[in-house]
Amino acid sequence: MTGTCLVVMYHYVRDAAATPFPEIRALPPAAFSQQLDWLQQHYHVLRPDELEAALDNHATLPDKAALLTFDDGFADHGDAVATELLRRGLSAIVFVSGDAASATPRVLPVHKTQFLLARLGASAFERAVLERWASTMPAGRLPRVFGDDGWEHPDERAVKHLLHYELPFELADGLLGDLFREHIGDETAFARDLYLDEARVTAMARQGIVFGYHTRSHRMLSRLSREEQRRELHDGVAWIRRLTGQRWVPFCYPWGGPATYTDETIALLAEHGYSMAFNTVRRRAEIGRDGRFELPRVDARDLPPYTQGEPGLEAAGG
Repeated sequence: MTGTCLVVMYHYVRDAAATPFPEIRALPPAAFSQQLDWLQQHYHVLRPDELEAALDNHATLPDKAALLTFDDGFADHGDAVATELLRRGLSAIVFVSGDAASATPRVLPVHKTQFLLARLGASAFERAVLERWASTMPAGRLPRVFGDDGWEHPDERAVKHLLHYELPFELADGLLGDLFREHIGDETAFARDLYLDEARVTAMARQGIVFGYHTRSHRMLSRLSREEQRRELHDGVAWIRRLTGQRWVPFCYPWGGPATYTDETIALLAEHGYSMAFNTVRRRAEIGRDGRFELPRVDARDLPPYTQGEPGLEAAGG
């Protein structure tokens, strides 16, 4: 089966200026609505099951197909996003992490980093990191895995790379936990406001939103052993099925660049029953050519109102 699909990736959808963290990189609801107008004008916005059927060779994609995906299971996705999608008769895939939606939720390390950057600024945050862990820094830098984002300050990219790719997980987690408590506050209370919980996942599924898994703790899978990867993946399908009643469960890779997962990861996804998986290689998905566990996506900021139209995107993980 052939055909292409423009899979669009979203994260925060909020009026960041009206929150205590105005520096969080978010898509304002008005811009989100404007982008949906453009997508509906120029594309056939698929239901997730239509892409699943095409991957299974049971259907052909329509011309100019697009799919909407939302990473990290933010409360934003149950507020402004779901309201706007349902008003338009649209569906989407929302990817949730187990630790974020548990009864005692944790703020995922990736989001601790983002909110600390927003609170402190890149320079002060990097100084705080280096002051605490200067003696544990690796002697040399490991290869870059994130790719380049034109809207992100290089200083932010450097400290993110340090925390999530270079430092041992236990060191980075301890550092981020200390800084989060010091500068932001109680993690559990913050997480309850930040993420969807199980009850909201179930309610949204009843309204037609599809859910996928985003690992247990948002670890970079390429840094983990096979057994550690298995622990991040093994209960996701059963958990999503229990909450939603879905037969098939998609997946998206934390961080998402080609170097952030491995061939072992892909084999484990198939073994554990995931139906498809998305990375962040920024181009259209080509059905019949891209593997069902390596479907590329573009960022919302690659499209109007931030650009003049769908660009010719080069592969770049992020």
